Amino acid sequence: MLLIAILASIVGHAHALHTSSLASVSSPTWDAFNQSVSGRLFNGLPALRPCFTSVNGVSQSPDTQECKRVVDSQTDASFICDTFGGYVTKNWASCQATGESCAFSLTAELAPPGDCQQGAVPGKYVQVESVEDVQRTVEFARRHRLRLVIKNTGHDYRGRSSAPDALALWTHKYQPAIRLDRAFTPEGCHNSVGDVITFGAGQQFEGIYEFAHAHGYRVVGGMSKTLTVTTGLGVDNVQQLRVVLPNGTYVTANRCQNQDIFFALRGGGGGTFGVIMEMSVTAHAEKAMEVFTLGLPNSDSSSVEKLLAALVAGADRWASEGWGGYIMPAGQARQSSSIVMATALLDHEAAGESIKSLMTLADEAGMADKAKLTSVSGFYKVLRGILDDNVLERSVISGVAMSSRILPREVFLEEDKQKRMSSTLNDIRLAGQSDDRYASQMIILMTAPTVYSRNLPASDEPDGPGASSVTPAWRNSLWHVIHFRRFDPAMTNPDVVRELFQDTHETMNPLRELTPGGGAYQNEADAFEPDPVGAFWGEQNYERLIKIKASLDPANMLTVHQGVGWDGEDVRFGCYPVF
Repeated sequence: MLLIAILASIVGHAHALHTSSLASVSSPTWDAFNQSVSGRLFNGLPALRPCFTSVNGVSQSPDTQECKRVVDSQTDASFICDTFGGYVTKNWASCQATGESCAFSLTAELAPPGDCQQGAVPGKYVQVESVEDVQRTVEFARRHRLRLVIKNTGHDYRGRSSAPDALALWTHKYQPAIRLDRAFTPEGCHNSVGDVITFGAGQQFEGIYEFAHAHGYRVVGGMSKTLTVTTGLGVDNVQQLRVVLPNGTYVTANRCQNQDIFFALRGGGGGTFGVIMEMSVTAHAEKAMEVFTLGLPNSDSSSVEKLLAALVAGADRWASEGWGGYIMPAGQARQSSSIVMATALLDHEAAGESIKSLMTLADEAGMADKAKLTSVSGFYKVLRGILDDNVLERSVISGVAMSSRILPREVFLEEDKQKRMSSTLNDIRLAGQSDDRYASQMIILMTAPTVYSRNLPASDEPDGPGASSVTPAWRNSLWHVIHFRRFDPAMTNPDVVRELFQDTHETMNPLRELTPGGGAYQNEADAFEPDPVGAFWGEQNYERLIKIKASLDPANMLTVHQGVGWDGEDVRFGCYPVF
């Protein structure tokens, strides 16, 4: 740990000496830079700015028509992704430490009084459409000592794509044509790794899934809640990456060259080691699946407790049989519990036998018609149902304070441990339910790659050329549990926001104590994870990562909250809730 502390101090100190405000750059200099990126430098402004009579202290006439369009689109994830100032978890557009924001209750008048303030939305951004755009922006930021941020779709639940007084690289528009390469041989390698699908940084997974399906394939990616159990984590499926490093060079990383960079980019944390421009991932042949869906009303105080007990008791078996999916236990009495889980390893009869305990629960509740086991032709049909329903996105599009934990297999193996786990999860489920202003939710994701990890390729074992830097907890765990509290983003009182984050954080502490061998998925983790090194990477991985960071980015130009080598005093983190 001493080596980690020393290297982290060196990286953090180097950054602290090199920051300047956007205002320190003259207008002619900005104009010249704009020309160098083909006129794609823009002012970053909050999404709701058309609704206000004043923006950053400057009077304006509200655009009522545009305001209505923006307000009506606040729950449309596609609109948010296509808008630079848009964030799915809208509190990250605000300066939560001070209350400065551009938000108002969407039930109020469309021209609210007051000023639309910049909050944490980066003040300027480059709309990236080429590798050269990124290289020139990185060089410009380094020369003028500017704070740099990387933003894509705005789905980051931990605020890493926003920062006050920063220059941003908006990679969402970088979408070269998706391509299929059969018998793909990574650059610098001698042997094929099989079929891969290659896409640019801005390409969204819905389009990638559609492309894969049209060619008879499936891939592992965002919202793939039923794939990772049998085919590994997303990073396990990455065969090659092309990335712009902090010094501006454009390199290719895979299992045969730039292996340290390949290791760091596959689990080390976004916005830390470089700007990924292109990714090549394994294309798996489509395969028939068995899909189980269940909806149970919260009819009495014990109904959800029985469901949780059954889920905990069956978790190890289901993981070994390839089941993956998501579980949303009901909180309040008027809610219903919902389950979607699927497997490609069992036939219909075996799948029915596997989930018999859940079928029995549905029958006892008089809801047998709400429990369905269906054979489908392939993963795309399963995924289409999740995407079209938008149930997961509806759960988080608002202001959100989130915490999570990866649960190791060992806590599911004995009856006593199962009882403790069920009780702890039930407490989390009920936490915050008494306050309707800040609705809480617990989601159980059956995403741990249990089957895959038991057969991890030798090349991808620790210290191998294909090793990834994700927490080892993924390799021996069954579930990823998320607890979050939603709130109106117009509620910007710093004390209230801090209390929400604090309560969410503390609600998960019993689960952390119950799972000492667990970890956390950093993209959906607590913004104030108490042990980021242990939870996100493990000490062995982190020692290697911090050395790579010091080599690639000694000035800490690319840094994120609780990232490798981060400096808590960095101005980029000045809008986080004061914790």
